[in-house]
Amino acid sequence: MRKADLLMEKGEYFFTNGFSIFVNKVKERFELPEHVHDFYEICYVVEGSGFHYVEEETIRVSRGDLFFLPIGVSHIFRPASADPNKALVISNCIFDERLFQFLTSILPDQFGMYRFREQLLQRDNWLHMRERSGEFGLVFASLFEEFQQKRTGYETMLCGLLLQLFIQMERALESAEAPVYNRMETILRVVRERLGDKMTLADVSDAVNLGVRQLQRMIAEQLGCSFSELLLSERINLSCRLLEDAANSRRSIADIAAAVGMQDVKRFYRVFKEKTGMTPGAYRVGRGSENFVGFP
Repeated sequence: MRKADLLMEKGEYFFTNGFSIFVNKVKERFELPEHVHDFYEICYVVEGSGFHYVEEETIRVSRGDLFFLPIGVSHIFRPASADPNKALVISNCIFDERLFQFLTSILPDQFGMYRFREQLLQRDNWLHMRERSGEFGLVFASLFEEFQQKRTGYETMLCGLLLQLFIQMERALESAEAPVYNRMETILRVVRERLGDKMTLADVSDAVNLGVRQLQRMIAEQLGCSFSELLLSERINLSCRLLEDAANSRRSIADIAAAVGMQDVKRFYRVFKEKTGMTPGAYRVGRGSENFVGFP
């Protein structure tokens, strides 16, 4: 799906009384669509596991992962399971560009924020990092509490906590421990280009010029899953996109199953429902409303 066709989340849906910070905590669901924002967003994985699709990358996530998403970056979280007892819980802090520019320019370069600003010179340069000892989780817990309770001075407190979170991210960049997934780009591209075909680990291994065991190890280390789990996740995510796309509204479920490499329609129905909690037909109907607004 083209980025221009994705749902656009607007800050005006969430910001009130002229204050441009919004904080929430949500259980991710399969029916939420891939989308872009006209605001900045920081997402923190509170509990559970799943996948985060950011632009053209797929990242396995679990508690402690944090993402900084600038304006216009497309993304969606998908839980690893539709089981409510295995929920993927995400805490989000969103804020507008004006506030971001203000908070990141308060201090001179020698006081901090240098690397963070350098990383974000390009509008679409999103960041992924992982906490070392719960430091991101502590700040997010305070952000959520302040936003919910709205005690005297909470607006100023939220700005201070957001600046604290920026500094924690600066420290993570300084330590050079933020995960880098560039090595996976070629592997993921090959997998996505061949989703409609029968595909084995050996096929991908040959295409990327890596040994089978080395490829298995790389996927396990960087995505935290097996090749078969990755392949199934990519196929279900692509089928979700095809079902969401109005251009495919007259396309049969069987055609969409075949397009993602699952010729057995019964198996496609079963796997889709296991992963999303609903049938492909119900998913298509649920996504049919042009007025649907989901966050994040």
